[in-house]
Amino acid sequence: MDSKKRTEVCGMNTNFKNMIAELKATYDSSSFYVEAIDLKGQLEFDKKFDERLLESMKAYYKDHTIFIERERINDWKIWERVDKDYLKAYDFEEVGKILNIIMKHVNRIDLKE
Repeated sequence: MDSKKRTEVCGMNTNFKNMIAELKATYDSSSFYVEAIDLKGQLEFDKKFDERLLESMKAYYKDHTIFIERERINDWKIWERVDKDYLKAYDFEEVGKILNIIMKHVNRIDLKE
């Protein structure tokens, strides 16, 4: 499913809808999108997706993939896949803004294990 359709499917939960709306207002959807999966294997656009069971997310920005994984209920691991497209110094500001938006909305979720 392409990134435009992923963000328009109505199966998303409230916090994810708000997060996607804020990201779409800030970034060009051709260079940025988010994928998420819950602990039951449901993707963010599935009607059965439960944001309270969020397991991991991938934020795609330009040529970078940033992984956000839940270690415990409120402990997160954030990393970028190591490949030929290392983060450049000028990318850090944008990546920081993206993570700020994402984690602002994730922190509003009443996470369950």
